[in-house]
Amino acid sequence: MPHFQTRDGARLHYLDVGRGRPVVMLHAFGMRSAMWLPSVLPFAHKHRFVMLDFRGFGGSHRQRLAHGDVLRQNADDVHDLLEQLRLRDARLVGFSIGAATALEYQRRYGFDRFVRYLHVDQTPCIANKPDWHWRLMGARNAEAFESARQMLDAFDGVDVERPFRALPLALRQTYWRWFGGFFRACFSIPWWRWGLQALGDRRAGRLLVRGDAWPVYLDAIRSFIERDYDFRDSLRRVRIPFWAILGRNSPIFPPEGQRRIACYVPDTRIIEFRGCGHVIPAEAPARWVHTLRRYLAAET
Repeated sequence: MPHFQTRDGARLHYLDVGRGRPVVMLHAFGMRSAMWLPSVLPFAHKHRFVMLDFRGFGGSHRQRLAHGDVLRQNADDVHDLLEQLRLRDARLVGFSIGAATALEYQRRYGFDRFVRYLHVDQTPCIANKPDWHWRLMGARNAEAFESARQMLDAFDGVDVERPFRALPLALRQTYWRWFGGFFRACFSIPWWRWGLQALGDRRAGRLLVRGDAWPVYLDAIRSFIERDYDFRDSLRRVRIPFWAILGRNSPIFPPEGQRRIACYVPDTRIIEFRGCGHVIPAEAPARWVHTLRRYLAAET
């Protein structure tokens, strides 16, 4: 499996599939690079898909963050990968935290390497501010953030080198309960939520996150509730075509906030998926692949 070395010495895994015009795929929290394969294999005869595993996920699950800012870390890792592969004139796809990573990448490094960007269900401003009312988790923001803080407080003082299996049972149950609830909240289609509920928190959580990567996940949660992730000013510098897909029923990022991307990026195309929540590729797989096909075929 291909790996590359980052500036801080970490070895991260990525997939490199297909041939032709390059497309960089940045996955959501709880995903891994292999989960993109059903979406991209139909197009691998014309496109080369480079799919990174972020730290804590997939083949990079043993790698910790070098610092506490998850988006800065991910953006730096993406830049190191692009440098080593010498990728330019690529298309970019970012989903959820992968989309937030793409916005952080643009703020730090610009989009000069890319000719087009597909942004999937992510707000341009995660924090709630006097001039921004479409915060992470929408109307449930205060409740959700308090739940996250309680989970982080439960782990306060725990040695990050301690194996997950060696943690007290009550702490492990808190961990799985929080992640099981979070992943259920990402879906708007009832049968998805019912299915995850039937699995139980531990089984549902283990489908998407690992116990042994718990320090990375907690750093990511802490980043989102404590850091000022506001990309509105940097988005004004984007000069490439920007496609923004949103779930009209997204419980994670209010659709109205996502529609406002068009206020900051001159060449924005908003695509709304009716009946979908946050996890668009899973809730509307056929339409997702159709939209990806159109995106890949679009002229730059």
